[in-house]
Amino acid sequence: PPRTAIQAPKSDFQWLPFRFERLSEDEVFISNVAGEWLLLTDSEFGQLQSLSFGDLALPRKLAGKHFITTSDDSVDQRLLALKLATRMRRMMELTGLHIFVVTLRCEHACEYCQVSRKNSASTEFDMSTEDAMKALDIVFQSPGRNIKIEFQGGESLLNFPLIQKIVLEANKRNLVEDRDLRFVIATNLVPLTDEILDFAQEHSIYFSTSLDGPPELHNANRARPGKNSHELASQGIKRVKERLGPDSVSALMTTTVRSLAQPEDIIDEYVKHGLNEVFLRFLSPYGFAV
Repeated sequence: PPRTAIQAPKSDFQWLPFRFERLSEDEVFISNVAGEWLLLTDSEFGQLQSLSFGDLALPRKLAGKHFITTSDDSVDQRLLALKLATRMRRMMELTGLHIFVVTLRCEHACEYCQVSRKNSASTEFDMSTEDAMKALDIVFQSPGRNIKIEFQGGESLLNFPLIQKIVLEANKRNLVEDRDLRFVIATNLVPLTDEILDFAQEHSIYFSTSLDGPPELHNANRARPGKNSHELASQGIKRVKERLGPDSVSALMTTTVRSLAQPEDIIDEYVKHGLNEVFLRFLSPYGFAV
């Protein structure tokens, strides 16, 4: 049903702009422009509507997240505006991340793969040099100061020659463009070679890989011939760190049903590899993951 306007009652408090949605008979969701939110009971929402509170606990909670303010206080309104500006600041940076899917080929058979991957011999699914150069044209059309080019797949390193061409050409163009230009290769690290590490070292390229947890979990999620995905990923992380430094490689885990029963084991695995954070990636309903 259409919502009717609520008239502000006389009170020591005032509303700040917020939206609300009733989730059930006794639960109401509220949020504001700064991204703050709360779940209120029906009684609490009634107190918010009337701006009449039984004690100070609820108004303190509401004021702390900028849903209400005192009648004579403009500080809360300025803080809300500052939070909104902080939330929207990335809009001023414009497009900063540019993803090049250089191949759809991969020698893994991850059950949650969001790409309709192809086998390692299917080179017709590689990006062409011509398309890559046209994509670079678009990259440098971005007026943003900071530009990150990330290479993805499939397994991106199966088309490493194209990655080399893109990096060299981007650096050449950047002599004129003068942007803060960075490169990341998203890879399972299996095709890693000394040649690749040499090139990454020369051009300050970072690596991003997948680590779903201990061997049994990782290998179940990320199947490959030989059933040694975890072993090879671990070896790759170690090689990159030893050659390029401790912060040269990051990892993420894809959360599956198998992950839910062993969070401590997952954290222990990350600690063992000297990784300082765990990025929880949820399943994306694309490709084979559907």
